[in-house]
Amino acid sequence: MPRPADPPKLKKRKNRPFFFIVFHDAETGKRRECSTGTSNRDEAEEKLEDFLRDRRTQRTGRPVPPHKMKIAQTLDDYANFKMGKKAAERLSYSLSNLLTFWQDKTVDQINPETVEQYWRSSSRKRSTCRRELTDLRSAVNHSIKMNRLQEFRFPELPKDSKPRKRWLTQSEYVRLFWAAGDEYRSKFTLRLFLMIAFYTGARKSAIMELEWTQIDFKAGKLNFNKDGAEFDEEVDSEGGKPRSHIPMPPELLRHLKRRFDLYGKKTDFVFHQKHNPARRVKSIDRGFRQAAKKAGLKQVTPHTLRHTRVSLLVQAGEKISDVSEYMAMSFQTLEKVYSHFNNDHIREMAQRLGRSRNARRTNSTEREIREKSEIFENTKNREIS
Repeated sequence: MPRPADPPKLKKRKNRPFFFIVFHDAETGKRRECSTGTSNRDEAEEKLEDFLRDRRTQRTGRPVPPHKMKIAQTLDDYANFKMGKKAAERLSYSLSNLLTFWQDKTVDQINPETVEQYWRSSSRKRSTCRRELTDLRSAVNHSIKMNRLQEFRFPELPKDSKPRKRWLTQSEYVRLFWAAGDEYRSKFTLRLFLMIAFYTGARKSAIMELEWTQIDFKAGKLNFNKDGAEFDEEVDSEGGKPRSHIPMPPELLRHLKRRFDLYGKKTDFVFHQKHNPARRVKSIDRGFRQAAKKAGLKQVTPHTLRHTRVSLLVQAGEKISDVSEYMAMSFQTLEKVYSHFNNDHIREMAQRLGRSRNARRTNSTEREIREKSEIFENTKNREIS
């Protein structure tokens, strides 16, 4: 019968200032040791107690307290869980930034002060930092859900930056569209992007990934869900933004049909080079910026066209429920970002109110004059008689 292993104990080596914890590895049975990092006996005994507590926790499978869980370990577990999913690539950039700041910190060090330090010390946009902190919160919640970490109350995240409300009027869009025709290198794809974005309000990534198989010319429908995917890659850690599957307006349908007749047999991609159709075009950002500059438009990005489509639909009096379904957008987002209107029709309403008020005033004045005239005539007739 094998001799039972000795329990972990403290030991001090010659010419070494620190105490060491000597123990037997449960898997290999070999004798091992680790430094306590202190030469003080009382502190070393506390380290030994922590070591024994952690060892019991690992044996029983009980969750680890927050002060014993490294943030790096939590993020690593979450990354492995998300591996192979659509959000994994975007998440990798987020985890890289998180690890740079948190490094060897433990979960209990996530508090309002360190959260504020994170986004204040970063040169990235506030919305980007908030999304990264959302990933960190999701990683912590995942560890709790997997029973690896004890309950931990994640601090409140900083408020997101105010949403941009810039959108284009019909005349501004026309100026942008014609300016895009002056961009020799990019007009072949840029004008097509502008048409799809203006009529559908889809996100840039969904538009640029379009393939001809996603367009049903007989049914007149456009499916932004590539290969059956239901979510956009530009997502938060908890899920994705749904892409729409919608009927196409006649103008857009005709334009896409002409493009398909010319290039549909040469390439699978809707956005491709004119003289080399087999080569896909992945970005129109540079040409878009140049066209916006020539059109004299400021603070305009490809995403502005999404704002534009929703704004024009709401202005036209379309039902919010129909707009939400067409744009694959929640009611909350519509109310928060897009439910603003052009001030022109409000100004016209104010003018109508003013005219109606003047009209009432004019009618009232004319009535008073007529009544006074009648009184004067009656008085005059009585005097004459």
